[in-house]
Amino acid sequence: MKRSKKRIKKGHKKPIHCPYCGGQALLKDAKSLFNDPYIKKLFVCVRYPECDSYVSAHENTLEPMGSLANAILRKKRMMAHYHFDQLWKSGIFTRDEAYRWLCYRFGGNARRISTHLHIGAMGETMCDKVVKEAKRALWARKKTQEENGGA
Repeated sequence: MKRSKKRIKKGHKKPIHCPYCGGQALLKDAKSLFNDPYIKKLFVCVRYPECDSYVSAHENTLEPMGSLANAILRKKRMMAHYHFDQLWKSGIFTRDEAYRWLCYRFGGNARRISTHLHIGAMGETMCDKVVKEAKRALWARKKTQEENGGA
């Protein structure tokens, strides 16, 4: 039986440009910006801190975890993740079901989650929609539980 070897890339090859100022993003150690034990590498706009744009990189592949974002968009993405994650952490859905729900709600193909439906690639408007829809689903679940006597 052959074992497949998982390839680990040496780094992101295609240049990444900042959507705000057009500057190139460089791969840097996360501790150069902040101290978070979970984030090791970041793609940071060369004009940082004037242009406050960056995105985390996957630890093994060094691929960006989405698109560069400024402080406002990063906060909106965190809020979208928080509310979206409540859908599966609360038991309404499994994690896979929650992602399929997200695809269904926003017109994606549930068999292949498209890139634009990853929260790390979303813009402000889409993040706001995810928060709204996740809150609506959580509220509906709570209402149903109350009607069924807390079950």
